[in-house]
Amino acid sequence: MQIANWPSFVLRGVGIANFIFASVGLFFLATSVFAIREKAVGNTPEQPYFLLAFWAMTTVNLVILTLLIFGGIKLLQLRTLGVLVCNAAFAAEITYFMTLGILWRAVPPAVSMSIAAATGVGSMGLSPQLICGYPLVALIFLNLPRRRLQAII
Repeated sequence: MQIANWPSFVLRGVGIANFIFASVGLFFLATSVFAIREKAVGNTPEQPYFLLAFWAMTTVNLVILTLLIFGGIKLLQLRTLGVLVCNAAFAAEITYFMTLGILWRAVPPAVSMSIAAATGVGSMGLSPQLICGYPLVALIFLNLPRRRLQAII
């Protein structure tokens, strides 16, 4: 009988959390896509690039959520590839939100207003993680047991 160790519990816990956050994020993302498809929100004279910004953000959200799911699978299998994929996904999330903040001010007003307006509905897939601070917490919990896991495997 094999005795489970703390790194495996931590990594599997993060893997399960990835699935939970990805599921909730995909649900929220689907609701915002549905609202856009029903023409509840769209381009206006003040925000002429809203739809372009929305679809770009939605694509980024979908890619990051897909990476979280893939990383979660690898974490449940206790593969170090899962740690690398999740590190990349969380770093991409942090960079994504910092870039959005910069773009609100660093581009012409029509573009910045479009990006700012689209941020609320276009980032719904990642918003549950942002609210909880999950990317930062998960980065810490993933990298603490990483060396120990490499020694075990």
